Amino acid sequence: MSNNIESVQDFDWDLFEDTGKYNTKVKLTAEDQRARVKVLCKEPYAQELYDKMKEFESRSGKSTHVNKDLIEGGVYEVTAKQISFQDRIIIAYDNLSGTQVEVPFKEFSRDVDSLARGEGLEFNVMITKGSGSNEFVGSERKCVSINNKSELDTHLENNTWFEVKVTKLIKGGYIAKYKDSIECFIPGSHAAANIIRDFNKLIGQTINVMVDNYDANNDLYILSYKKYIEHSMPQRISDLEFGREYTGNLTTNPYDFGIFVEFEDYFTGLIHATEFEDYNKIKKSYRTGDEIKFYIKNVTKKKQQYRIVLTLDPESIDSEKRQWSDLRDRTENKSFEYDVDSNSNSIKIHIDKESSYEVTLRRKDLERNLSMYPMVRVSKVDPINKNLKFEFVEKVD
Repeated sequence: MSNNIESVQDFDWDLFEDTGKYNTKVKLTAEDQRARVKVLCKEPYAQELYDKMKEFESRSGKSTHVNKDLIEGGVYEVTAKQISFQDRIIIAYDNLSGTQVEVPFKEFSRDVDSLARGEGLEFNVMITKGSGSNEFVGSERKCVSINNKSELDTHLENNTWFEVKVTKLIKGGYIAKYKDSIECFIPGSHAAANIIRDFNKLIGQTINVMVDNYDANNDLYILSYKKYIEHSMPQRISDLEFGREYTGNLTTNPYDFGIFVEFEDYFTGLIHATEFEDYNKIKKSYRTGDEIKFYIKNVTKKKQQYRIVLTLDPESIDSEKRQWSDLRDRTENKSFEYDVDSNSNSIKIHIDKESSYEVTLRRKDLERNLSMYPMVRVSKVDPINKNLKFEFVEKVD
């Protein structure tokens, strides 16, 4: 009998109580008898043996190579040792017990060739079934799915957005995949900023979404692009450029007061009827989906809701917003020298010979940075909220 223990003579056999419940029908080799090997006959005792072996392994640092039945549905960390492209399976071994696990290619979510290159040899599998030959089949893909479901639950709890790939059109909406493993549902009314005109256009696209709800009865996550727009707007609104000509499409037929326009598949703004010389003609000729060119006139905010006002005339753009937008073009991601006014705890950033930007700081922040950093670097300019973010930096040669 082979006992698979590297150093039998070093094992502390006094760890076990002699219950007398051993399988005496198995004939032991003379070597096994000298080593006091006994064959336990029932699973509870086998479990005790396994636990004691692992306790010895932990204390001594020596591997006992004990084979242990793996539980169906259990998750284990394994290391890939062989790849059979003919049989399309990966031969791996449980890192704790050394038990062999077969992982079919179809149950492996990553590129099998990466394993052949020696990359990512360790991974988790879920045992899906065992065979009479004491071999086990595992699924790495199921483990990934479990982890990804946990991530979706976290996204729902924290109201955070993420990417999915829209894979197909079904009745009522779309099927989208999260990390190529979890199928989710996006209702058609929540798949775009406004009414969808071409439903096939979204197929194959990767979009940002948020979890709107979880259908426990069908184990299905309901996603929403509109919810993403609502929550991300405070970050995205400052991307708008005052002075740039945009192109958008009418979201609906013209109303009496003006037309709503969607642009960049995200923003929606209003062009008021007074922007047109003959709005009655516009109402008769323009229809949903028609293209129109315009400028951002202004952006206002009321009760956490942003209102984007559009214009056909670049001369009517809000002058203050335009100045801030111009400041962003000239300063963002660039470094500048500055002067200090210690009396008012402020610095004046010299943008160019004609313009500067003044900001007041806390005295301790001013004192901490002055002696170390002779320049500032502008990291973000927000024309909507009219503020500038910067950091002190070392002089750039």
